[in-house]
Amino acid sequence: MVVGDSLSQGAEGDYTWRYRLWQWFAANDVTVDFVGPYSGTKPPQAPSPPTPPPLLGSDSAGTAQNPPPPDSPEGSSGGDASGASGQYAAGVGTFDSDHFAAWGRQIAQDKTLIRQEVATYQPDLVLVALGFNDMGWFASDADGTLDSMKTLVDEARAAKPGIDFALADVPQRSDIGRPDLVTNTTRYDGLLADAVPTWSTAASRVELVDWSTTYQCGTDSCPAGYDGLHPNALGEYQLAHAFEETLHDSYGLGASVPAVPAQVPTRPTPVPSNVTAESSPLGVTATWDPVFGALGYTIRVRAGGAADWNEVQLAANRYDTTWTTDGQQWEYQVRTWNGDARTSDWSATVSATAHPQTAPPPSDIATHGTPTGVDVTWTAPTGPYTDTIDRYGLLVFDDDTAGAYVMTFGVRGTSAHVDDLTPGHHYEIAMNTWNAAGGGIPSGGPSVLVG
Repeated sequence: MVVGDSLSQGAEGDYTWRYRLWQWFAANDVTVDFVGPYSGTKPPQAPSPPTPPPLLGSDSAGTAQNPPPPDSPEGSSGGDASGASGQYAAGVGTFDSDHFAAWGRQIAQDKTLIRQEVATYQPDLVLVALGFNDMGWFASDADGTLDSMKTLVDEARAAKPGIDFALADVPQRSDIGRPDLVTNTTRYDGLLADAVPTWSTAASRVELVDWSTTYQCGTDSCPAGYDGLHPNALGEYQLAHAFEETLHDSYGLGASVPAVPAQVPTRPTPVPSNVTAESSPLGVTATWDPVFGALGYTIRVRAGGAADWNEVQLAANRYDTTWTTDGQQWEYQVRTWNGDARTSDWSATVSATAHPQTAPPPSDIATHGTPTGVDVTWTAPTGPYTDTIDRYGLLVFDDDTAGAYVMTFGVRGTSAHVDDLTPGHHYEIAMNTWNAAGGGIPSGGPSVLVG
């Protein structure tokens, strides 16, 4: 059973290192049955219009400043999860793709799920590749992540005492301005290497898998990853190679472990087709046919007649131009993005004229800094399209935090209080309306100095 996160599940169009490991088993005449509740990769994001901000006070309100980790499949058993239905690279064909790996998954989560999965699927050998999301998303530091891994081992043994393990350490990723992540990853890998020999028992062995040096990805460069973390075709071979070495050297599986191939497949990157732009209640909506296996898209947008384009990276095959005035023309070109500096040519230019049905923003926006937040009051707008207003978007931006995101809170009524801001920091405040058509153009209020 492969137990992992996005590096092991893969995205639609990936071969995955699991497939390369399966090929190695087949080439070495090793009969193996991969087991687990999922069988696919992560499918591409579905296109959808912008959604209203969560209401202030809800669990998900204001999370834009620290975006959550990617979604992972719901549930822990019972067949393929909704988040694991993606296909593999063209030409892969049928292989034993069962697994227990999901985007965003942490050891802190799987340590509570692994006992049931082992009891259900009865694996003889568990291949674990987890830990990045624990440290990357502040679930735990290096010591806490190690404790979670030990608990996962203990919980798996509780379901099957004679089970064996191959535990991968955590590779570094390209620099994202998180020195804590670099330090924790280095420390965790050292702790795991020291701990693994002490975790083996006479009935249940634990062996280490060297992902951290086999996988060519680090803070300075990541030639094996398409986005500074997730494996490209070369990285998939490297991750599989590390497991193959442990399975061969420690468990005696396979006659040999060949070197990682010098030539690996390239990901098809065609120009998107059927690119269209149409006026919509939000403003203008551009869509195109999804490209199989695309890791994303880049769209460039400009007002009609403008000289310069504004480029936006997208995960789905849709882009909405919002916050636009009636009668404004917009132009678009799209290309496929597949990481590794691989992009298609731009599509032909398409255009449309905006006739939005959004409501005007509130008026008389007043702000008042408090010791730990801000009080905001406003007057409800009047005029066209205001009869379907559902909520207001309260936009809060920290001027004094490098790399901060705009936090957007959904509010109702004509006043709100936002707390848990940083005393001594300046915050910009703006508001817009959300009606049946979507979010309208915002209007700014006075900035505040919290405290």
